[in-house]
Amino acid sequence: MACRFSAFLWLAVLAANSCASANSSTTAPAEPMPAAATHPLERVHFVVLHTNDVHGQVLPRKATWLKRPDPPMVGGLARVAARVKREKAAAEKDGALVLVVDGGDWYQGTPEGVVDDGLPFLVAMSGVGYDAVCVGNHEFDFGVPNLVKLIRDSKLPAVVANLTERETGKPIAWAPPWRIVQKGAWKIAIVGLLTPETPEITHPDAQKLVFGDPARALTQVRTALPAGIDWILPITHLGVDDDRAVAKAHPELPLIVGGHSHTFLKEGVREGQTLIVQTGAKASALGRVDVWFDAQTKKVLESSARLIDLDAEPAPEDRVAAVDTACAALVKRSEARMNEVVGELAAPLERAKDPLSSSSAGNFLADALRQHAVADVGLMNRGGIRADLDAGPITRRHAFELCPFENNVTVLTITGSELAAMITKSVEGTAHSGLEVSGIVVEVAVDAKGSRTLSGLKVGGAPVDPKKEYRVALNSFLADGGDAYVEKVLPGPKRKDDMVLMRDLIEETFRNQKKVVPNAENRYVVTRTP
Repeated sequence: MACRFSAFLWLAVLAANSCASANSSTTAPAEPMPAAATHPLERVHFVVLHTNDVHGQVLPRKATWLKRPDPPMVGGLARVAARVKREKAAAEKDGALVLVVDGGDWYQGTPEGVVDDGLPFLVAMSGVGYDAVCVGNHEFDFGVPNLVKLIRDSKLPAVVANLTERETGKPIAWAPPWRIVQKGAWKIAIVGLLTPETPEITHPDAQKLVFGDPARALTQVRTALPAGIDWILPITHLGVDDDRAVAKAHPELPLIVGGHSHTFLKEGVREGQTLIVQTGAKASALGRVDVWFDAQTKKVLESSARLIDLDAEPAPEDRVAAVDTACAALVKRSEARMNEVVGELAAPLERAKDPLSSSSAGNFLADALRQHAVADVGLMNRGGIRADLDAGPITRRHAFELCPFENNVTVLTITGSELAAMITKSVEGTAHSGLEVSGIVVEVAVDAKGSRTLSGLKVGGAPVDPKKEYRVALNSFLADGGDAYVEKVLPGPKRKDDMVLMRDLIEETFRNQKKVVPNAENRYVVTRTP
């Protein structure tokens, strides 16, 4: 059970030995062979196997990013488990000590992942054999009580060090800040760090918690850890840029295993002496880091990182039966309904890569919102568009993959001034992700330094009237303050919730149109100053 102690009293409490027994309960038993016999040389070799942003990926998926006519099927949880088993066995045979960790966002994103609000998937995921997993922002998508239940019932070894209760100021009780794992004679403190932007991009429940500065939280952890720790390993859900900030604040860290930004780092990146790694997302690859330490000084002698593609079925001897069985059960529960064809695409739906360009997927969703709600404007956050779709038959699974979150259609009645303020945040990049739009034309001025300014906004072909009220259709995530475009709009005359989920709206649109012809027009008009 995690110790419940104030962040400001960690050291004093530990000095009183009140938490020693609690931390020992999360410590793996020592391996029987003494370090001197295991490592007669003065080098200690660790292998860290890692995943991040698995997002409920039970099944392999097409590697469309490879741009082949017939791309291979990659990834899936069963392949992750099998490759971990294979790599771990080979590394241990060579005398290495092995850690297995994950950087967060475990279950949300597929029909299989959200069965029973995520619990069966997390039980399957526990079969991979993780030593520790960091809590991610999407773990909060069904609320804090559900997350507490998931961690308790799945028994995943979750860690997060920078969360406190807003009401009491105390660290959360449902996940410890660290786990101490013993490998050979070495004690490794694996510390979880979660992005402070979480309250803006998930369930409103998250606002009951304070998400502290990760680098500062790690400083507090290092002060509070018991004596005799040989290696502090942060596993994070921060994104590469914030991982770099942590590394700058703690330049002696050998390694940060990250997540959140879905960055595909083939060989990792370095910030000073710190190696930062990530595997992209959706269980497409397994990360492997090799680190050699001086056995006496505990300093890093050498480190390297690589990604292992999961583009082939595992050998029978590598498969993990419990994970295979759990994955098959999840597929069986979702397959019949998800494979039903709901319409057809005449051309691909693709997401935008340029913040000042509309995309066919964004236009489709923004148009669907506006038309369904009979609104003046439709707005869709780009971060909520989670897949590209190929031309051809579209199933209910495709609709789910495009918008997997539990967000419903919402209509806000706002002034032209308030609408312009939202669009300004998108244009200037001050909110979490850009907006796709319908019913409006966004005019942007870009100066020689690349600074972007909203220079004009037209609604229905006419300049926006700052005092006029407009009906704006969007999803409930945005209406609840997600991505920081608006303050949360409470139910009342200015907000009408239509309980149609976004993925059901997609299905409805396909059924109504039968064959959808994507519209790739650019609704951003950009003027650049030389």
